Amino acid sequence: MKAVVMTGFGGSEVLEVREVPDPEPGPREVVVRLDHAALNHLDLDICNGVAGMQVVFPHVLGTEGVGVIEAVGTGAQAWTAGQRVGTFAFRTCGDCLGCRSGRENMCARVTTLGGQQWGAYAERIRVRDDQLVALPDALSFEDAMASYKLATAWEGLVETAALQPGESVLVTGAGGGVGSAAVVLAHHLGARVIAASGSDEKNERLTALGADDVINYQAEPLADALARIAGDDGVDAVFDVAAGPHLVTAVRALRWGGRAVVVGAHGGERIEVDMLDLFRRHVAIHGCGRYTRAILAAVFEARCTGLPKPPVHAVFPLAEAADAHRVMHSRKFFGRLLLRVT
Repeated sequence: MKAVVMTGFGGSEVLEVREVPDPEPGPREVVVRLDHAALNHLDLDICNGVAGMQVVFPHVLGTEGVGVIEAVGTGAQAWTAGQRVGTFAFRTCGDCLGCRSGRENMCARVTTLGGQQWGAYAERIRVRDDQLVALPDALSFEDAMASYKLATAWEGLVETAALQPGESVLVTGAGGGVGSAAVVLAHHLGARVIAASGSDEKNERLTALGADDVINYQAEPLADALARIAGDDGVDAVFDVAAGPHLVTAVRALRWGGRAVVVGAHGGERIEVDMLDLFRRHVAIHGCGRYTRAILAAVFEARCTGLPKPPVHAVFPLAEAADAHRVMHSRKFFGRLLLRVT
């Protein structure tokens, strides 16, 4: 089969299209013939060697893919050849406190597709039988692939922040894949959405997605814009994609009893938090690192019953994965970057 193989740590130049052996399913394993895959910023971090994951070369990136089951190993009784499925990126231990309590996204010994395991930048992928979610027939493969970031947004906005109709929510980094999905979901939930990005062009698109107010933090300091939009009351919730200085500003703009959910840290892994202000105002900051299979399945079902599709910036052929990496690295995109495998 064809795969985009990572030959070492570095930039897009270390990605090569190669012929590699077809995967064979072992016990409790399933082989999926992929139709689409997707890029995530994690792919860049793994490629650059800064993700902290042990990688053995040659390696195949890609946490997310959708397609049709081609082969089923012994013991994988929940699946049959021909079923339409999407990958669940995380292989969990089933044994730790998180797994035993039903919170597989809090597994203490989790490994990741495209990280410690070969991923979805390939024509086929081999996964354990609990690393799959069924796709509804009403969703096309590209539609389903575009929807994955809604699962991250769902974990943050629905499961953690419990965002309610009429509440206000600030979404930082709203022009990216996760941020734009959060804008779509928050608007669908009936919230007042304040979207912050680094360009007026992206903000025009965010308004079209349902943002009620937009902020260009390159043209106006985020603190000033939030004071102008939210006033003294502040915002009810924050969905933050990057941490760093913008998270500090966003937390200060929360109302009393407000809550912030953080799903990334590329804007700065260390921040200073005024703990006196935090507990006096009953403010909560919650990290959301991974979604669950149940959340991903709920997103697919919601997409079939009215939840809009998040934006897709471009779909690249599998062989042009290196070009897609360069676009992601440039940050000059809006929404998701996908790979068409077939």
